[in-house]
Amino acid sequence: MHVLMIGTDTTLLTGSIDNTLARHEDYAARADGQISVILCNRKQPERPLTPYRSERLLVQPTESRGYADYIPTGVRLGMARHAEQPIDLITAQDPFLTALIGLRLRAKTRRPLIVQDFSCFVSSPYFLRERPRNRLLGLLARLTLPRADAVRVLNKRERLACLRLGVKPSRVCVIPIVTYIQPFAAPPDPEQVAAWRQQLDLPEGTPVVLWVGRPVPFKNLPMLLQAFKRVHSAMPQARLVIGGDVSGTNIVGQAAAYGLGEVTRFTGAVKYADLPALYRLASVYALSSNYEGLGRVLLEAAAAGVPLVSTANEGASDIIVHGITGYLTPIGDPDKLAESILNVLRHPVRARQMAARAHEYVMNHFAPDDLTARWIGMWRRVAQGSPPCE
Repeated sequence: MHVLMIGTDTTLLTGSIDNTLARHEDYAARADGQISVILCNRKQPERPLTPYRSERLLVQPTESRGYADYIPTGVRLGMARHAEQPIDLITAQDPFLTALIGLRLRAKTRRPLIVQDFSCFVSSPYFLRERPRNRLLGLLARLTLPRADAVRVLNKRERLACLRLGVKPSRVCVIPIVTYIQPFAAPPDPEQVAAWRQQLDLPEGTPVVLWVGRPVPFKNLPMLLQAFKRVHSAMPQARLVIGGDVSGTNIVGQAAAYGLGEVTRFTGAVKYADLPALYRLASVYALSSNYEGLGRVLLEAAAAGVPLVSTANEGASDIIVHGITGYLTPIGDPDKLAESILNVLRHPVRARQMAARAHEYVMNHFAPDDLTARWIGMWRRVAQGSPPCE
């Protein structure tokens, strides 16, 4: 089987976040076929992207002048790949420009199209309000999703939103993105954990609230700072660790403005291989996002045995059962987020019990091999013209 993917995830070629390239190599091997990725990106002369090619995987960047160039260039490269080796299936990473490219290629090749929705583009009002262009993107999603042969979403709420758009129930499959949770579940390297403690000045026994990720607007880090200000007021020995590159933002300045400059630790960019040891410092993992398609950091934290507190966004609600595997709090409410964090820190026995239940649930329901098999199974069914969902 030859799958043509249309995407925008430049980490396939930069490797700046995690093992994305290895994941796609694994997909191709398990499908016993080939994957060709047309990667829509805006050309940056100072940092050009180099195509990648192996026996099973091809990643070809468009190096476009701008967004308007994505569609003609993506279609041209897709057709060139189809001429070189006929494709069996097209997948689009999002219901926006990549979906439009996919629809054009479907018309030209007469091959079926899966459109993916990795976030909450239909169900979340916060996405639509985040910036003016998102309203246009929301309209575009409402145009493309019903026209796909099948739709992949990451959570149950987004599936219901697609049904409300008129997408047939048999065509919308909930398949979470593969997250390699095994390294987080494995026993940590004591030396790595000790190195993190020394680097961040966190003596053994320090209550640690951890957040990891990219400080994009929907993650709502300012709200987490507001919540932690309340936590620190009640528990002065607590520390907040923010893992990830926050350059280009004012998060450090905001932490200082809240009086948290001395009790907030910033790790800077963290290599994926160093994350499991960082999670082991945490007394609680706190997610403050307005919306999430999945919340992969929650899976990593749960695999590492860290208690979970999150806003009740779409993705978190598929992982956390309130009071059983963690705490869910209203979106945008720093008081409730702080209250739940303090509940974890003040009641360690109950917190460990919730963390153990979350660990068991995540290891059973988000096993990478199972999710990979479900995703590749969807490819095969759609390519064969069968109902896409299991």
